[in-house]
Amino acid sequence: MKKLILLACLFVTPLHAALFEDTDARKKLQEMQLKETELETRIVNLEAVIKSGSLNDMLNQIELLKQDVSKLRGDMETLRHLNATVEQRQKDLYQDLDGRLRRIEEKSVGSNAPAPNKVAEISATPDVKAPSDQEVYDQASALLDGMKNKEAFQALTDFIKQFPNSALLPDAKYSLANAQFNLKNYKATIGTYQKLLDQHPDFEKNPEALLGLANAQIQLALIPEAKKSLKDLIKKYPKSDVIQNAQKRLKVLESIKP
Repeated sequence: MKKLILLACLFVTPLHAALFEDTDARKKLQEMQLKETELETRIVNLEAVIKSGSLNDMLNQIELLKQDVSKLRGDMETLRHLNATVEQRQKDLYQDLDGRLRRIEEKSVGSNAPAPNKVAEISATPDVKAPSDQEVYDQASALLDGMKNKEAFQALTDFIKQFPNSALLPDAKYSLANAQFNLKNYKATIGTYQKLLDQHPDFEKNPEALLGLANAQIQLALIPEAKKSLKDLIKKYPKSDVIQNAQKRLKVLESIKP
């Protein structure tokens, strides 16, 4: 009986080991099949990419990029060479120019060296006296008398700016208004006369200024304003030399029906 049991054990153990070995082999086989399936899938995908042309496009783009990079490297090398050449030429030109300047300076110093036992004479520059306000005004008045109205206008304008505190300022404003009237700038004439009358009420030529103001207003058809200017003239300066002209003009304006 014991012999039969021992024999049975001997046959069972190899059979059990064989079963285990068969299971491991199946697992490995399944794993290999999975890997094979994955590889087949990747191959199919790669074939699809190749067939679609995407891979070829990528390869072409990469090749073009390589060519561009190669060209840029060549251009950079050319620029480096040119830059080095330019720098060298600049250095050469600078050295040549510096040498020339040094030679000129040496010659200049040699020619300007003072002779021994001689004293250099320095001539004093005479002081230039600025023209007075009277001289400037006389020049502007001469332009106005010569009917050079544009030049007179500019000269009188400059005088007023240059000599704002001059005693001749009222005369300059009066003459400026006359120049503006001659230039037919009647609106500006009215403004200049009005400033003269307001700022210099004691000016001796104010009767003439009022008459000029009325004339400018008449040119612009400002009849009521012209009448008022003439009436102010007649009232304030009844003994003026221009009073008769003022009365005649006022009479004419009064005869005009509105």
